[in-house]
Amino acid sequence: SCLFFIPGQPDTTCHAFVGETVILPCTTISPGELILSNSILYWQIEHTVVVHFFYKGHSMLDQQGEHYRGRTSLFLDQMKHGNFSLKLSNVQLQDTAEYSCIYKQTGDHPNKTQKSKINLVVSGK
Repeated sequence: SCLFFIPGQPDTTCHAFVGETVILPCTTISPGELILSNSILYWQIEHTVVVHFFYKGHSMLDQQGEHYRGRTSLFLDQMKHGNFSLKLSNVQLQDTAEYSCIYKQTGDHPNKTQKSKINLVVSGK
């Protein structure tokens, strides 16, 4: 369960129990459909650990932190509408962290980098 980000309010906080699947929300407001081949999306923790990396139409999971391997996915069918939420399955206690969702568009109409932060709090069963 997540409490959503409202501009001017604190960032989103999500709560999950060990073993559950959680969706970390991240959306962008875009005037039209996004061109995924021009889109770069990072999900990361503390500027060091890559949780999920999407580059110009493809998830690039070779750069993903070992701890997250096989547990993350994006909603590819919804990304062109600005939904960059991350699905994290089999949540572990050590997943408790502040996650950053960082989106950039390249190409003819580069936009400013959009960033949001999501706090995930994991509890034992």
